[in-house]
Amino acid sequence: MVAGTPNIDHPAGATALSVLPLGSDEALTSRVRRVGDSHLFISQPRTPTGDTAGFVAGDMIEMSWQSDDGLRSVTADAVALASDGTWKVRLTGPANRIQRRDAVRAPIGLPVLVSWDSVSLTGSTVDLSEGGLLAVFRPHGDLGVGVPFPKRGRTLTLQLDLYSDLLLTEVALIRRRPRQDALHEWSLRFLALPEPSADLIRSHVFTALRNARARGLAALY
Repeated sequence: MVAGTPNIDHPAGATALSVLPLGSDEALTSRVRRVGDSHLFISQPRTPTGDTAGFVAGDMIEMSWQSDDGLRSVTADAVALASDGTWKVRLTGPANRIQRRDAVRAPIGLPVLVSWDSVSLTGSTVDLSEGGLLAVFRPHGDLGVGVPFPKRGRTLTLQLDLYSDLLLTEVALIRRRPRQDALHEWSLRFLALPEPSADLIRSHVFTALRNARARGLAALY
């Protein structure tokens, strides 16, 4: 197996990743699919809009992930494109710990659906963290007229499209924000989010923050 302690010296199997090709301004999201004798195999990285990245043999990348003691990163080389479409990568340096605040939020637009009783709203996230999200939903003709708004604290079912994964979980309504248009802007809090799902969300959040930093949006930190 790859040398070192899994999840400390290198990301373990099924770990969600933020992948930054060195020299690029855009970080990507991926996941460790399997750990070989001397290489890692990661899913084809995706852009923040869900597009897959092209493989270039010999590219240097930095992989970051949530470990047991915080965020960590390690450099690697893209070695080959495996027959199943995964990227075969070889670690080229020691893993380093990255400091960050807990439950940090980042601006991310991901497709989202929320439902309760027989009502469903579709829309997009505005920002996201492992603690919850702010989302804007499309108009619903009966909501607030024939169908009452859910009360604060009401448990709702959330479906979040993370492109490579579809998260289905429960959330609580924290706040409805008034708008001048017919859209619905709600703050939602995750309830008992499984650790693998929280790990995946962290990878998307960290990727979005890295991309924001590359664009000079230092205020996000």
